[in-house]
Amino acid sequence: MLEYAKLVAFNWTFVFQILNTIILFLILRKLLFKPVKEMMLARQQRIQDTVDEADEINKQAQAFKKEYEIKLENIKEEGREIIKAARLKADEQYKEIINEAHERASMMIKHAEAEIERENIKAMNELKNEITSLAFITVEKVLKKKLDEKDHNELIQKFLEEVGEAEWQS
Repeated sequence: MLEYAKLVAFNWTFVFQILNTIILFLILRKLLFKPVKEMMLARQQRIQDTVDEADEINKQAQAFKKEYEIKLENIKEEGREIIKAARLKADEQYKEIINEAHERASMMIKHAEAEIERENIKAMNELKNEITSLAFITVEKVLKKKLDEKDHNELIQKFLEEVGEAEWQS
């Protein structure tokens, strides 16, 4: 213990060493610890501000992303609606074209039928005239006399009344 007693002796040197240590501590605290602590707090605050700013930017980015996704979905929906409207319009045009073609075909058939009917009536009238002429030529030969215009017309009229219009058209 004597060796240890020599190391720690309670005298004025010991008191001055303790006072020097306390003064050194206070000076270091004032000059070094406080600025270092303030610098560390400021750095910590800057880091926290940077983290907060990054979080805010991230939130804004997420909001922009959601807004973009909504706009993209709206654009896709508008595209689908445009395509649907175009299809409906094309279907309507197709139906109109088909209906118009059917109407034209019906008109052409009606015109053709009317033309056929006119041609049929014309042919029947020509055939009637031919038969009548042949019949009168035959009658003239049988009677061996020449008919005048008045007699000719009377014979045609009697012949048509006897044979009848209905038989010629059937």
